[in-house]
Amino acid sequence: MSEERTVEKIQKLTEKRKTEKVEQFLHDKDVEVVKAAIAGLAIIRDEKSFNLLSKLIDHENLEIRKAAIVAFANTGTEQARSFLQLLLSKETDESVKEVTSKALREFKLK
Repeated sequence: MSEERTVEKIQKLTEKRKTEKVEQFLHDKDVEVVKAAIAGLAIIRDEKSFNLLSKLIDHENLEIRKAAIVAFANTGTEQARSFLQLLLSKETDESVKEVTSKALREFKLK
């Protein structure tokens, strides 16, 4: 399946709030597919998606980590804000710190 079709499938699963089905795409080889799944989890905003996003913040791939930070912030929960503030205080990678700072500045409770 092409990347574009896979992303469309993720979007449809997101609309149906199918967290477990979206989760399967977190292990894809294509980073763009993984990022689409991450964005979908932020939209679903259930407990399982929240937990999955929090684990991805420690991913070895910086692109995936940054996408998870933005998605985590987009959940708009107080728990997400606290988690990101803690991450900012202990993060060592400057690019991740920059994304985290920006996410916190733009943070809005939902």
